[in-house]
Amino acid sequence: MTEVAVSEEVWTRLSELTAKSVEAGAALFLHRDRAAERFLVRSVVIAQEDDCLGASSTAFTYAPQFLSRVTRIARDQGFHLALFHTHPSGYPDFSDVDDETEARLLTYMRTRLPDRYVFSLMMCDQQLRARRLGSLEGTDAVRIGPRVHRFAATAPSEMQDEAFDRQVRAFGAEGQATLRRMTVAVVGLGGTGSLVAQQLAHLGVGRLTFIDNDVIEVTNLNRVVGATPESIGTSKVHVAQTLVQRILPETTVLALEASVMTPQARDLLCQADCVMVCTDSHASRAFVNELAYQYLVPVIDMGVSISANDGQITAVAGRTQMVGPGLPCLWCTNAISTRAVREELQSPAERATDPYFQGQGVCQPAVISLNSTMASLAVTMLLGVFTPVPIEPRHQAYDALRGTVRAFAFRGQPGCGVCGYDGVTALGDSRPLSLLQGARA
Repeated sequence: MTEVAVSEEVWTRLSELTAKSVEAGAALFLHRDRAAERFLVRSVVIAQEDDCLGASSTAFTYAPQFLSRVTRIARDQGFHLALFHTHPSGYPDFSDVDDETEARLLTYMRTRLPDRYVFSLMMCDQQLRARRLGSLEGTDAVRIGPRVHRFAATAPSEMQDEAFDRQVRAFGAEGQATLRRMTVAVVGLGGTGSLVAQQLAHLGVGRLTFIDNDVIEVTNLNRVVGATPESIGTSKVHVAQTLVQRILPETTVLALEASVMTPQARDLLCQADCVMVCTDSHASRAFVNELAYQYLVPVIDMGVSISANDGQITAVAGRTQMVGPGLPCLWCTNAISTRAVREELQSPAERATDPYFQGQGVCQPAVISLNSTMASLAVTMLLGVFTPVPIEPRHQAYDALRGTVRAFAFRGQPGCGVCGYDGVTALGDSRPLSLLQGARA
């Protein structure tokens, strides 16, 4: 199913147009994500007074020179195009006038942009409608920001399941139905990832994607949920898959035993509604961090740390952070180390000749109770993003020694190459991800 995705920044600009006393219009330039068949709004050109032939409380007509200009930009710069307009309050659907106007524009657009997709978008009362230009069949749309709002082209069917009655009492039947329709990807199925998978299954998430290239070892048995001595040597993703299907057999689980920095994993992440990052690798975090903005896929990252010296614990801490449009990325919050990324990507020979290589270090302490705390904070954050649960923090730090959970409000750096003004937001397939391995040239 085709989907049009709008970042928080673009949504803000478009929603400001609805405050005008007359209908307003704009042109949106989109990049494509072929893996998920999504179209990502990269930039907006607001139609000014000279760009329209007329604007009233019930109609908006683009001027020929505006259409000529925006189609030329789309053609020359490799964009797909969407024509956007507002409706007065109380008219949240495309009108007969819209149908007639688009029918007249169709031939022109096919001539100007014969190999591109052209959409029509309309906003009214904080609702967004989308469709292919000239078509009466709707297209799904989604607003991606600190909260995710979906605007389905057709009303979803009601789902009733007594097993989730207590959850429905908490966040309503619509919230439960949202979870049932979701696809959530979990990257890393070790100590925190296995717990996240378990909780997502109990919540009733309909589709889960697990990505990890590691297998169960003896040292994993104290914290990987679902693992037993018989699991040693078995892939972590398949241990998690077995666990989930015991909890909720109807859940669809796709298990990929591979690095997340591969084309196959990239395609699966792009098809997810949300990605939960449960890896201790800085390189994999950097990869998914970039994907979150380039493909407008919400990501919730988490990490845990126990510091001990000669048997004395000095710190027990954890962090969970959402990244994506409208939020600072992991680089801007110093959650990723450039040095660690470089060293993780080096071959043994490269490390041997690198004068700056500081060694792989020692295995870090890990305790299931701390992992459980951070997994729960991260999954609860997901509920605040996708369901009516009024949970606002998108960056939290846990200090077990003090017994506190603090919310942080970092700001992204305007010049950041990922989330900044000239970053990768909504670039889709127009560029390769920086750390993608094994991709075709």
